[in-house]
Amino acid sequence: MPPYNAHYYFQRYVVYVLVMLTLLMISVNAQASTANMLDKSDQVTIKTWLGDKDNIHSTTPTYAVNQQIILYIEVITPRWFTGGTRIAPIEIPNVVAKQRNQLAMNFTEKKEGITWTHQRWEITLYPQVEGHFVVPSTAVTVQVARPNSTNATGVLYTEPQAFSAIIPSGLLSEQSVWVSGQDFSVEQQWSQFNPELKAGDAITRTLIIKGANTLAMLIPQLIQPIVTADYQIYPQPNQLSDSQTRGDYLSERKESVVYVLQNGGNVSFPAIHLTWWDTETQTLKTIKLEGQSFHVSHTVSSWLHQYWHWLIALVTAIVALVMIAFKTVTYYKTHPLPAWFIYANAIKHQQWSQVRVLLYRALRRQNNQLQLKQYRDTVDWQQDVTQFQSVSITKKLSLSLWKQITQSGRGLNVICAKCKPKPIFPHLNKQRTKYKKSKRINTKMK
Repeated sequence: MPPYNAHYYFQRYVVYVLVMLTLLMISVNAQASTANMLDKSDQVTIKTWLGDKDNIHSTTPTYAVNQQIILYIEVITPRWFTGGTRIAPIEIPNVVAKQRNQLAMNFTEKKEGITWTHQRWEITLYPQVEGHFVVPSTAVTVQVARPNSTNATGVLYTEPQAFSAIIPSGLLSEQSVWVSGQDFSVEQQWSQFNPELKAGDAITRTLIIKGANTLAMLIPQLIQPIVTADYQIYPQPNQLSDSQTRGDYLSERKESVVYVLQNGGNVSFPAIHLTWWDTETQTLKTIKLEGQSFHVSHTVSSWLHQYWHWLIALVTAIVALVMIAFKTVTYYKTHPLPAWFIYANAIKHQQWSQVRVLLYRALRRQNNQLQLKQYRDTVDWQQDVTQFQSVSITKKLSLSLWKQITQSGRGLNVICAKCKPKPIFPHLNKQRTKYKKSKRINTKMK
């Protein structure tokens, strides 16, 4: 028989006592927890509805896309609340749900001698597309007092709520950019670093958009990044702010861009429009902000950057003209000058005898004729030739005769002559022309 060990048995007894105490505490806590759960005797009820007023819709309500919809959740107890109420997150596809007001509205109501405590919560919903939506049953955890000075905790579930969203106006479409709400306003600010702008300076454009019953994240971006050669755009981080004051939900969006000027001259910035649906008056409204123009002075680098292609074209043209002039001078050093140049120079110095010689030479070269009067039969031509052969010759007359003789074989006349069909009997045509001329001369002599 093994020896008696008192220390060993004492340790086993202590362990046994600890285990029994632990089981007893767990049982007591379980019973207390079960006793503190809500039951029908606590008379705690929950009510849910959609809308801007304290009413319950009998039919499915319809709202505009982006319009703020308030989901009311009201918990009612004949006693009072002893702990914070927690509402489970609400998730609906294509709907933004947010609990903007973190405080509930508490009030009491007396019915049949019993004072009922109401706790009303608001969840804001913003549908993003057209369609039919259902707010699912949502868990609400509450804690209320009992007559025996204990607290009861439980989870209540709201009734599902349905609503529809539509595009509110025929002037809008799914591709349109607009926002729904009330009392929208837009403020525009311009700031420039230098009073006298020049290329390389910057201009800052700031917009502050304010509205009620909307979300700042739903207000569209108004300043669009337009690509242009006059300036570069550097958007700044947007500042979004949502607040709640005495039951009014206010939102503000502040966006700012920096325009870095690239070229000189007049730079214009476009106008801006904000389209919004007024949920109070059920009308479509537009706010327009005028653009602005600035005069920008050039720097050397900006001037070269803006006009480099024109500068290259000008330099190329000058080089080409210099080369043509050089080639022309070199050519005429070993060749005779053009006939028109010699003729014009003779007219300039009033060397009329040389003028006549040069005109007859041009007549023979261009038309293979020797007499000016035989060149044309018109009365005007005959009068001009008679004056040219007299002493009353003028500069204007000399130039006119030269032009008529030398240009008859150029341009459209040459093309028409080449396109004209050749005569079948050329010798017969020559004899006919010669006969007509001789007949005309004999008639004049008579």
